Amino acid sequence: MSIQAMVMHTVRGYMDSAKRSAIGYAVCALCGLAVLILATGAGVMALLPLVGAVYAQLIVAGVFLAVIVATLLWLQRPVRAAEPVHAMPANATAETGQRQAQFAQITMIIEAVMLGYSLSRRRR
Repeated sequence: MSIQAMVMHTVRGYMDSAKRSAIGYAVCALCGLAVLILATGAGVMALLPLVGAVYAQLIVAGVFLAVIVATLLWLQRPVRAAEPVHAMPANATAETGQRQAQFAQITMIIEAVMLGYSLSRRRR
């Protein structure tokens, strides 16, 4: 199996799982929308005998308006700045440094193999 085939197989696997997740989230969103519509209808019907037809719908609309205003206020609040990322944490051990060095060596070997493979493919 060539490297290109392995990469294509891996990417295809990731794409299939992403597609499956997207379909699942879409189904959940549609069901959530249906629940919201049914809950709104139930809320209006529960308020009908207490306040009448007009005020029942106005109360439910007011609740939705309050949710919208709260969401807009939450979106406009300032975002905290992210903490700077350090190359090596202060409490890192010698083992962590050794692992990073091994990882760098393995990365260089893989890059060299891929470069050799791409150069050999050009000569054909």
